Amino acid sequence: MQNEVVIVINPGSTSTKVAFYDREGELDAKSITHTQSELQQFEKIADQIDYRYNVLIPYIEDFMRNTNYKVIGLVGRGGIVKPIEGGTYRINEAFLKDARSGHYGEHASNLGSLLADKLKDAFNLEHCYTVDPVSTSRLSEVAKISGVPGIVRDGRAHTLNVKMTARKLSKMYQAPFRDSAFVVAHLGGGISIALVSSGRIVDVNDGLLGMGPFSPNRAGALPLRGVMKLCYSKPEPEVKKLLSQNSGFKAYLGTTDVREVLKMVDNGDKKAELIYNAFVYQVAKEIGACFAASKGRAQAIGITGGIAHSKRFVEDLETYVGNLTDYHVFAGESEMEALAEGFFRAFDGTEDILEYPGE
Repeated sequence: MQNEVVIVINPGSTSTKVAFYDREGELDAKSITHTQSELQQFEKIADQIDYRYNVLIPYIEDFMRNTNYKVIGLVGRGGIVKPIEGGTYRINEAFLKDARSGHYGEHASNLGSLLADKLKDAFNLEHCYTVDPVSTSRLSEVAKISGVPGIVRDGRAHTLNVKMTARKLSKMYQAPFRDSAFVVAHLGGGISIALVSSGRIVDVNDGLLGMGPFSPNRAGALPLRGVMKLCYSKPEPEVKKLLSQNSGFKAYLGTTDVREVLKMVDNGDKKAELIYNAFVYQVAKEIGACFAASKGRAQAIGITGGIAHSKRFVEDLETYVGNLTDYHVFAGESEMEALAEGFFRAFDGTEDILEYPGE
């Protein structure tokens, strides 16, 4: 048992993280950076599969050459596929097809399942897995209603880190995960603020396009009149790129780094101060909305993601929401850990392995 390990793969927009985990935690890890010039040669995300595979293999082979571990599983971060419930999924042909096509969304995380599948033969594994894909969406029925028939509120979010943070909180409070309720705010390049109740995300803003606060480069919720004018003035691809890549701090202040924003504030930049204060305000409002959605029963608020490394930010945010319920900070993200733990829960039989639905 102690020599059994799982390989965890987490592709990002400019890097691929790979790590070895046993049941006690991380054994070794590497983050491989990809330059824009390397990635620009590929038209679609899925076209990067061979390139990323070839940069992963030397690290994996070198680690295995110097150890006596047995690889019992491969788990890749799940991408944007059909909306599905949370859990650990066996990666089947239907999942691979949807991840490869990008039909439900083009995102680097689509490569996680493809890389795991490509690697499994090297370790004589019949199956590979993913945990809580980006498309995990179990919003309550009332949360899906938008106000316009035919437009349904979506739940694309940083599911892995949100649910992992909720699991950490449930352990802190010695409450079974499926009997607890927490508000979790993942704050990074994208923002997901969720109500995690009874083991699932019952409400969350769409972290890519629509609802929630603005982020370092995304627009968040917008006044409809302005959106209508924008849509009639530009082609759809330009609008999509503006709202998902060139908005937020980047549009207002020319940076996506909150640390740089705070330096501007400290140097007396009044515009930077206003935009930073608006960001804290919008995050707090969304947390408050999720707390209200829990009917005031959420046991705690968990703040996570890269922006949570800023002591100043988390303290500023606490002035708004700290009186609602207990307030905890888990800086950074736990996606690799969440993938590994999800695999072992399924492999050891404490959680069912799910099958992805085909067409």
